[in-house]
Amino acid sequence: MRAAVYHGAGRLTIDDHPDPSAGPGEIVIRTRACGICGTDLMQWYQDTKAPVVLGHEPVGDVVQAGEGAPFDVGDRVFVHHHVPCLECDLCLAGRDTLCERFRATRIDPGGLAELIRVPAENVEIDVHHVPDDMDDEAATLIEPLACILRGQRLAGVGPGSRVVIVGAGSMGLMEAELAAVLGASQVVVIEPNADRRPAAAALGATVLASCDPDAVREALGGELAHQVIVCTHSHAAMNDALHLAGPAGVVQYFAPTPPGEMVPLDLGAVFWREVHLQSTYSAGPADIRDALDLLARGRVRCEGIVTHHVPFADVDEAFRLARTGEALKVVIDF
Repeated sequence: MRAAVYHGAGRLTIDDHPDPSAGPGEIVIRTRACGICGTDLMQWYQDTKAPVVLGHEPVGDVVQAGEGAPFDVGDRVFVHHHVPCLECDLCLAGRDTLCERFRATRIDPGGLAELIRVPAENVEIDVHHVPDDMDDEAATLIEPLACILRGQRLAGVGPGSRVVIVGAGSMGLMEAELAAVLGASQVVVIEPNADRRPAAAALGATVLASCDPDAVREALGGELAHQVIVCTHSHAAMNDALHLAGPAGVVQYFAPTPPGEMVPLDLGAVFWREVHLQSTYSAGPADIRDALDLLARGRVRCEGIVTHHVPFADVDEAFRLARTGEALKVVIDF
């Protein structure tokens, strides 16, 4: 089989690998499609793992099923790359993405491979049949939507929420759509790039060009936000977001910065309002199941999120489109 190997410093090659085989409880899938995630593009994050096969948003067909695996050859499935133990204190507290086992598990060799071996623990906990009426593109969005769902649950987004999303990339647009589905009464999207604003407006959000607290207050009927979700690495935006949350509000940082990179934050701006700062990482099994259900029932549509489909043979071009921002979201087709 062939797999796309990331060697560091932005370099990718398509190399030959031995075909995997399924052990007891395991499955092997033939990849149909896999999305490119923002973390796949973070050189500082991936260079420490290189050489590595990237990709963690795959959908594929089962071609081998090991003894005891609850899937049949021919099943089309979504595969989650990490799974928790469901037994440790963090899992029991609902923080399963922080579980040690969660970070230790992974698919073999990665989503950007023609064949993927899925370990038994992943098969048992977080592999799911894809409904017949869900296309491969939508199935690649299960994992990113689940990450957003987990974050919004953590932030307390729900009926009556006033939500501000900073950044209208693919994740920011999905954040805006999901917030409305969860019952937010008002959604404001802040995006300085004029080319990206129409997509946010099409979702029914109020769209602003900058993190101007007065403009946000006006858009929210004289109040500031209950939740501000920052979907950008911009230091200025990370700080400006602090001024957009109302009393007891939440500012959630969805996009990471490199370790050791200092971001100046005006914490005095939030002290008297008891604003909570939080981060969110990945998605657990319950988030995956619920994201799949939302997409399957059409409650979340994510229309227009995937702007480019690229053949696996042109994986370099796929990453170029994603890195330059020419594409909003890229799916690699096998």
